[in-house]
Amino acid sequence: MQSAQASAVHAPMPITTQLQAIFLKDQQADCVAIVWPEELTNREMVATIDGRATRFVYCPSELAIREALVEHTKQRESDKNKERLVLLSKFDEVHLAKDVLARIWKNEPQRISPWKTLQQLIKVRDVDPRLTKKNGRWMAEALLNRFDKYHQQMTFGEVLDTESAWQALALGYLNYCEPVMDLQSLFQWSIQNDERALVNALPEDIKLNLGVWLNFGLPKLSELVHTILLGKQNESLLSIALACSVLYHEDIQKTSLIDLTALHTARGMFKSQFLGGSNFNESLLQTLGLEASLFANKVVTSTGYKPVNIALGEAEQILASIDIIDAIELSPVLPGSLNKRLDRFALSLEDALNDGETHKADCSFSYIKDHSFTKLDAKKELLRRASMALRLVRWLSSAEDALIDAASSINHYMREGCYSDWGRSLLWSGDVHEKLNQVYQRISEEAGKRREQQNKTFSSQLTPLSRGDTIDDRFIPVEQAIDRLVIPVADQSPVLLLVLDGMSEAVYRELTEDLLKHHWLEIREKSRQDECCLVSAFPTITKVSRCSLLSGRLASGVAVDEKLAFKEHPSLKKIASTKFPPTLFHKQDLQQTRSVALNNEVRAKLASTEHRVLAAVINAVDDHLSSGSQVSVAWTLDAIPLLRQVLEAAREAGRVVIFTSDHGHVLDHDSVYQQAQTENGERYQLSTGQPSEYEVAISGKRVVTETNSVVLPWSERLRYTKSKNMGYHGGGSLQEVVIPLGVYVSATDSDVIEGWSPVARNLPEWWYEELAVEENPPTVMSKPSENTRKSKKIKNAEAAAEVMDDMFGIPPEQDKVSTEINTSPWISDIFTSAVYQQAKQRVGRNAVKDEQLMALIELLSQQNGQAMEAAVLRHLSLPKIRLRGFLAGAQKLLNVDGYPILSVERDSQTIKLNLTDLKKQFEL
Repeated sequence: MQSAQASAVHAPMPITTQLQAIFLKDQQADCVAIVWPEELTNREMVATIDGRATRFVYCPSELAIREALVEHTKQRESDKNKERLVLLSKFDEVHLAKDVLARIWKNEPQRISPWKTLQQLIKVRDVDPRLTKKNGRWMAEALLNRFDKYHQQMTFGEVLDTESAWQALALGYLNYCEPVMDLQSLFQWSIQNDERALVNALPEDIKLNLGVWLNFGLPKLSELVHTILLGKQNESLLSIALACSVLYHEDIQKTSLIDLTALHTARGMFKSQFLGGSNFNESLLQTLGLEASLFANKVVTSTGYKPVNIALGEAEQILASIDIIDAIELSPVLPGSLNKRLDRFALSLEDALNDGETHKADCSFSYIKDHSFTKLDAKKELLRRASMALRLVRWLSSAEDALIDAASSINHYMREGCYSDWGRSLLWSGDVHEKLNQVYQRISEEAGKRREQQNKTFSSQLTPLSRGDTIDDRFIPVEQAIDRLVIPVADQSPVLLLVLDGMSEAVYRELTEDLLKHHWLEIREKSRQDECCLVSAFPTITKVSRCSLLSGRLASGVAVDEKLAFKEHPSLKKIASTKFPPTLFHKQDLQQTRSVALNNEVRAKLASTEHRVLAAVINAVDDHLSSGSQVSVAWTLDAIPLLRQVLEAAREAGRVVIFTSDHGHVLDHDSVYQQAQTENGERYQLSTGQPSEYEVAISGKRVVTETNSVVLPWSERLRYTKSKNMGYHGGGSLQEVVIPLGVYVSATDSDVIEGWSPVARNLPEWWYEELAVEENPPTVMSKPSENTRKSKKIKNAEAAAEVMDDMFGIPPEQDKVSTEINTSPWISDIFTSAVYQQAKQRVGRNAVKDEQLMALIELLSQQNGQAMEAAVLRHLSLPKIRLRGFLAGAQKLLNVDGYPILSVERDSQTIKLNLTDLKKQFEL
């Protein structure tokens, strides 16, 4: 019973570690006597040491030692017990008889020497004398007490030095597993452990000397961090450091967020509560805050906010407790900061709407993008809406073009109007942020007013379109698309006419953004690089316009009529073979039974070259519009799986894809129901009466009704159907009449059609973010860096430069590299130098032309050696998909012998040119 009770009791750690060292040296050691001056509560106990039962007996007298030895000998001789015996007493070899000494291990009681014991346990040849002299017994005993925590994770080499000893202590007592000691590692430890509990449980000697360990990696900050760790507050090191990032921000005194009196008061309270009343240099507190922001940003952007969520909340509570929460927006990571920045952005949008000046809004948006949380997937839509709102405000602030006829109205809508409608559709869903939601509503209203005015102007220009007049070769009547586009393309390559029923120009622009990401390039005739579109027949409904498109003539019909007309089209039949005639696939043909996947037979036809002319109708957009769903859709290939599968099958065959629609649509933005006077659709009626102020009556051969006349609403807010849907079509607005059109090839087949070439994506000038740098910003964010802190000019420029997802993107009026660039003489000398000529010969065939490289060097030299990727794309008229290849070619020519003359920072999307080394290299 005694042994059972004893087994539940542990021997003092110094005794245990001493025995471990003895047994490590002599596995057969038995009857070990150890000098132990303190009487034990349990005079006899059994414990397992190194896997073997060991009986501890405390002996208050020499007689007790003799009795224990006799009893142990009897048990060993009877083979009843194989336990090892350990005798604990206050007697050394001087106070024990010789016959007793003769019966114990090594013939003398062992004294506990913590350093010697430690040396044996960790198997080092020696212990640094400075370690034992400076720290005495406490460090050795502390290391012995946590030996089991670190001995399997560390190797000490030949000599135990101070740094290794502290590394073992940190691992044993603080569970600090980081390989180095620096602030980033310390913050990582802080969020992975119960920092406060571990520090509070430290022995006093370790607490007092903890600064020695911190000093190894933080020579300047060790005292500050030591003070924070040993403070009596409950907040973690990271949360206090994050509070410093605001309280001691380098620009806090330059802002209007808080007055100086309140700031000094807050700092006094902070020092009293969290720094033990000590006065530390502000630069140290600023560095601590910057490092904390850097760490939190790295965690948030790589793994999400949850690991640092508690610290972020505590930091905000600290700032609130010292009455400085108004300055929270200086932090690039605190959640409350993002809300403040969004408030500022909302206010700047309001001001821009009032005075037409968007510079502050651009700066505010850059400030939002600088926040870590906007890199999270959950915030992507917020950032996307904010970007669109800013674009719409720029659009509203821009001067309106004179829309003198149908051609100018259609051209303007393709260049700008459809993009504004894309933005309106995104803003219409609103935002959870109250102030942003309010200003978004106002932007939508203002943009809607401009759209209404342009549609009203367009309504007076519809007559030439309804008569069939030629207004511009770029604007192709829908019934002429086969003859003017499909047949010329099919003459050179297998083709797919891809019709997304109901797709507007706005939806098309959004989809093409994704098409480019999936490596589809838009191509146009080299002799005609301007954008084209189709013009719907009237009324702008599927029965009329789609049937006319697929028949190659003005017609009205349903899917069966379309299929037959397409198959029997005379010109298409000449191009296609009798065995593989022109074939049209509708929704029921494309989908696999009981699935949304592409039908296997259809896929096989699309992926082969036997069928030269194919067409497919996909109803995803029209189906969405017909629903009453309140779901906002981001139009991507992933949102329309059938479209993605059709395109991939077409890619396999090397098909040219003509991407178009049959008509556009208007979205339901507070539409009003009006009772139609006669037979009608959603947005047309066959009335002969006087149209209202929101309607227009048109007639002509392209009006496919019995009387060749129809009444159409020009206003997007009018409908003739009682049921409310997501959207409608049939009317006479620009959104419905203008049909998107693009010819696409796989990026690997860009030269499949002779006389055609890839084109850059033309975006309106207001689509691009202004390079927003304020001379006296209300709040300037410093981006912390692990090594060096960037200049304020570079930080502001990087924060303001928009990361465009468009694989093609050049603003209008800048789509060609000027042939009249006044190149600096020294740049011209590069291209005539012997070094460059040798580099050119070595590289051989290169995709980089001299004039392109010259333009790049000129641009970078004008901008002090660096420029954003977007600026280079615009300047050189390069598709983004080809930028990486262009830069790689340029580096081969400029980075002679591997020196990084031309470099690219992928994270910041910055291209840099070392102008000094460039001139040296080419001997200028």
